[in-house]
Amino acid sequence: MSNGPLNINLSIAAVKTTIPVIVDGHMVKAKLKDVQQVTNEKGDSIKFEWSLSDPAPTTEGGQVQPGFPIFENVTLYDKNTEAGTVPGWALEKISRRVDAVLGTGDEGNKKDKPVRPEFNGEIVASMIGREVVLKLKAKTGDFIGNDVSAVYFPGDLAGA
Repeated sequence: MSNGPLNINLSIAAVKTTIPVIVDGHMVKAKLKDVQQVTNEKGDSIKFEWSLSDPAPTTEGGQVQPGFPIFENVTLYDKNTEAGTVPGWALEKISRRVDAVLGTGDEGNKKDKPVRPEFNGEIVASMIGREVVLKLKAKTGDFIGNDVSAVYFPGDLAGA
């Protein structure tokens, strides 16, 4: 290996380094790729990684292709909840994701769906690779990207 002056010339003026943003309100099929528990100084979070199954339009007029990742981070703490207690909104958000992936629901639900199981490593392993429909929200400002505004079990949208 030798150190010396650069002897390359790369054309990088037209390279886009921004993250594509999917059109606000767009609904797209996606598979659950991974779920991780992440810990920082404030507490734990659950990180969902979705992988698009279909192309989706971007706000700049292009398309992202299947495999494009969408990340969700559900913090298991907030300033209004006692330390060591998971906020109700976080439990509801995780429950909606489990229901969308597994086709489950609340106990005694009117659609006669199976009751939602506990959220643990065994259940998460059975969820990986299953398909859902995501409704995306475009974010601008300090954070540019997409949030998941809703998650649906594909069978629930069949008649819609």
